[in-house]
Amino acid sequence: MENYQRFQILSSARQDLFQPESPVWVSRCQLSRDLESGRRLLQTRMVNCSERTVRQVFLRIVCFGPSRERLTQLEMVPMQSLSVLPGRVFGDDKLVEVPVGGTVYTEVFAQRVRFSDDTVWDETDPDGYLAFRAVPVRPEDRHAETLAERARSKGLRNDCYFRTQQGLWVCTCGMPNASRSLRCVRCGADRLWLETHMDPNLIDAPPPPKTPEPAAPVIAAPVSPVTVIPAPIRDDPPPAQPTIIVQSVPEPEAEEAPPSHAGRNAAIIFGVLLFLALGAFCAWRYLKPYLRYQEALRERAAKNYDQAVALFEDLEDYRDSPDQITETLSMKAIGLMDEGKYQEALSIWETLEGCDKQVADCLYALGVNAYTEKDLEKALGYVEQLRERFPDYERTDTLAEYSYFSLGSQAVTEAAEAAGDPFLQRDRYETAKENFQKVIDLEKDPNSEYLKNSKDYILYCDYQIARSYREEGLLEEAIEAFAALESYQDAPAQRQACMFEYAERNLDNPTEAVYDYLEELANAKYPGAQELLDRLNGLGFGFEIVLNTGDPQATAATDLSKVAIRYSVEQKDADGAVLVLARCTLPDGTVGRGLLNANHESSGLKRWTDFPFPTGCTKSGTVTLEFYDAARGETEEALLETLQISFTYEPPTEDGTPDAGKDGSSEPGKDGSSDSGKDEKGRSVPETGKGG
Repeated sequence: MENYQRFQILSSARQDLFQPESPVWVSRCQLSRDLESGRRLLQTRMVNCSERTVRQVFLRIVCFGPSRERLTQLEMVPMQSLSVLPGRVFGDDKLVEVPVGGTVYTEVFAQRVRFSDDTVWDETDPDGYLAFRAVPVRPEDRHAETLAERARSKGLRNDCYFRTQQGLWVCTCGMPNASRSLRCVRCGADRLWLETHMDPNLIDAPPPPKTPEPAAPVIAAPVSPVTVIPAPIRDDPPPAQPTIIVQSVPEPEAEEAPPSHAGRNAAIIFGVLLFLALGAFCAWRYLKPYLRYQEALRERAAKNYDQAVALFEDLEDYRDSPDQITETLSMKAIGLMDEGKYQEALSIWETLEGCDKQVADCLYALGVNAYTEKDLEKALGYVEQLRERFPDYERTDTLAEYSYFSLGSQAVTEAAEAAGDPFLQRDRYETAKENFQKVIDLEKDPNSEYLKNSKDYILYCDYQIARSYREEGLLEEAIEAFAALESYQDAPAQRQACMFEYAERNLDNPTEAVYDYLEELANAKYPGAQELLDRLNGLGFGFEIVLNTGDPQATAATDLSKVAIRYSVEQKDADGAVLVLARCTLPDGTVGRGLLNANHESSGLKRWTDFPFPTGCTKSGTVTLEFYDAARGETEEALLETLQISFTYEPPTEDGTPDAGKDGSSEPGKDGSSDSGKDEKGRSVPETGKGG
């Protein structure tokens, strides 16, 4: 249907201009130029933020030039014929002309919105209907501090509470988003993270039980003057390795110096060495894993997820390393989704347990990307995966609906391009109908624009298929196809035309259908149908042209006053035979008219001079006789027969009479000679007098 090469995109950008009091939010604008007509056409993607069905929207369009200089502002631009349910995205399938030359950028706002219940929102009425009220977070609220801390950890705003309503979810920045959106269109916050961490209803939920930290082993002190005092174990994270404090125990003063004892000194040295060896072992056994654990946390905080996973894997079962691996991979997958790398994110989510929702979200996002890139078969492939693996996923039908509708539109375009090949056209139209029917089967909303447009497209395809039958000469198929369309466009007239063509084509070998078609057409006063039906029923009109009563039939004359018409009118009306009007046209342009059977006689002979026909023609040429059904006038539909006479003008002789034949007789045949089949000059003439 649309030729995308015909349009030049001037600007396409997200519009971060939200009116909290407006029931309609414009999220994106695209301005294009029609290369053929030069018109600027605007597409706007909008969201119904209200809890009512929108029927009509009036827009305010601010126009900017190439350097962002403001050109002008268009007020109350209508976008009509809508039926948008709460929370639905709409508008990008409708084009609005921007008649301001030089416009490159636009900003669009809703000025007035009319709902299906005939209520109206107007931006000039401050006390009118407010479609949406974000709930702000106040410092004195119970969870304000907790939510603020969590928001700071992700670099997000904490202006409003995260919540959901019909068809929408509200980000902590206060922006409403469509329910099918995975990220906030204003600040980019991830919806899944907000649902998990910023919902105040989940803050009071009891935290999951934590695995208690293993107590540090107690190291026995050797029997020696050196006392080993372990440092107290704290619960504050991260738990530090027990600090070993070596204190010398003073020996009691002796009155006399003890005697030197080499063995006792050796024992002391051995104890010190043993203590140092045990300390080194403890440092290697407990301090090293702790340091690597902290390094892994730092790598993850720096978004070096692969290095963090490798460090956690080296730690094996140290503390909660397995759980940290899962969390790190989840963070990596979320980051990939933020970057639009859904295939890489999908490969991670599928390795983690309990992540079916995230897997489904990735498949859906990949399908949306394929749909955006016009790879509709690939998009439907993701639809099949979602239906097979996640039959309860709520957005599968939406992606399928968009893809089937686009496939149908694509097939209609291909059919239009196949002009001149009726068979290929029908194949493409049939394919389009199948896809539009799938949209109808999926759509649950009776007011959906996709539902209405799909039904309209199916009627359009059926009409084009019927026309292709007629173009190919398959009249019976065309008659049946047009009949099924009932009153769509000019289907009734097309059906009648096909019926008449079929009757004309098969008049020599009429079937029962020919009689049925002609009777129906005659009752409907279809032009020419009654004549064909009369011919089919053996009714007709017979006319002959003769020169004088009893003379041979002729189609040539030199004296019109001697011409007579023998007629036979077989068709009957209420008064007898049809009343016939005769009209003659002479070579010099003179026209005469008269009734052939004024008393409704069915047959007879009438001389030229019985009509108010002119006889003094002084120009040779063709005399044309036309016979009409007098009740219907001198129209093409009322024409019964056309005959022609070849007239030769002969100037009068010196005595004032026309030039006679060789025998001097002015009336051939009066002398008893056999001049049958010859004219006044003795020339041979045809024996049949019927023209045609």
